[in-house]
Amino acid sequence: MTDIMISRRELRLAETVARQLINAFIRRKLTPAFSDFLVTHLAGVTMLIAVIDTAKLGDHSPYTNPDLLHQLSTDLGGMSVRLSNHSGIRLVILLSPLPKLPHKVNFPVDAPRGRLAIGDSYTGQPVLLDWAQTTHLAVLGNTGSGKSIFLQSLVAQAIRDDMQLLLSDIDQTTFGMLENHPNLAAPIATSPQAALGLIEQALAECDRRAELFKNLPERPQKLSEYNALAVKAHIDPLPRMVVVLDEASTVITALGGAKGAMGQALATLGWRGRKFGEHFIFAAQEFTKDIVGPVRDQVGLTLCFRVRNGQMAERMGCKGAERIPENRPGLAISDRHGPIQTYFVEHSHLGQPQNLFSTMSDLEHSLFSLALSEGGKLPASKVQEWGRISEWQARRMMETWALKGWLAKDSIRDNAFCITPKMQVLLSNHQTAQTGSNRSQTGIKPSQTN
Repeated sequence: MTDIMISRRELRLAETVARQLINAFIRRKLTPAFSDFLVTHLAGVTMLIAVIDTAKLGDHSPYTNPDLLHQLSTDLGGMSVRLSNHSGIRLVILLSPLPKLPHKVNFPVDAPRGRLAIGDSYTGQPVLLDWAQTTHLAVLGNTGSGKSIFLQSLVAQAIRDDMQLLLSDIDQTTFGMLENHPNLAAPIATSPQAALGLIEQALAECDRRAELFKNLPERPQKLSEYNALAVKAHIDPLPRMVVVLDEASTVITALGGAKGAMGQALATLGWRGRKFGEHFIFAAQEFTKDIVGPVRDQVGLTLCFRVRNGQMAERMGCKGAERIPENRPGLAISDRHGPIQTYFVEHSHLGQPQNLFSTMSDLEHSLFSLALSEGGKLPASKVQEWGRISEWQARRMMETWALKGWLAKDSIRDNAFCITPKMQVLLSNHQTAQTGSNRSQTGIKPSQTN
């Protein structure tokens, strides 16, 4: 499939690349089960999309292995080869140079909750990850490259989404503003041994959650399933947990390397954590050769800001990160999405995520304010009526609010959904002047019937 913006030269190049891909698969004893080759032009970039028919494959993992992407890139003379985030398996090969990314992109105030906002890709579109689908992250970068601000923005989003935090900050320069924050499940670790204690605490939490999972007759397989069942059973849902290990290479090396106590504990957390809603983030200026492999095996996304070691960047799937100029803080190469300009956050906002994005949307504020004025009950019928939305949308919103602790069933009031004390505090902290504005914008009016 083509469009009128694609030149004949690019079409001929696409045909050559398609043949080379087929031959590369055969040489590696992989099934060249390509069902289609698409050539398209998006945001100034021409790309070839190679669609793989997964029904003709056995084990899919060899076809999504980062090592294969590196090898294919080498076979194609250094052309960028990426995995599409589309369903199925699609290889994306860039046929034209990448456009230049902006030098600075401010964090979007409307970044959606429940998703992880990374930055803007070369297509100009935001890179958003679902927490539920996100495994673990590796973040590398020299001093001044933007790594610390990126880590802080991730943690700020985790706080916004009511997650628990386990943070290691050996140099005590990244997370100082979060000391004694209520979302911390333990004090911030400032030594390798204390960092190991955090990982052991995360593993103990996996054990605790495993028991909770087993106690439900439905035997949920992941956190989202458990929480949905917990809400129905009037059981407190479990928050996600984010573990950040800054200066990870230093910590792992100090505790015996990849085969030492920390290396083994992280490997265990890697395969256990995701099921129970625990995500960890490796961050370092660089990884030694013996650590690269174990770390890369654990992560689902690697992001390299400016680094010194080109070979290490290539091994992590971020070839070219060593060539990022010093005057481009925040620019990173990812192993999944190519170049990304990560979002810039004002330092003064990092300790107060409420200044970075609003806790509630205008619609939510209006709905809860109206419910509070009518006694605190908020049944799905009122959400649907006041919000002028479908019944399905109303119920989905209420499920989300219950998970956040904003709504709960009150046994004294016929098990009706009611506003929780937590939500009442949020409402009281909201500026009074904003209330009338929000109501007029949404057009919501209180019901005239009880």
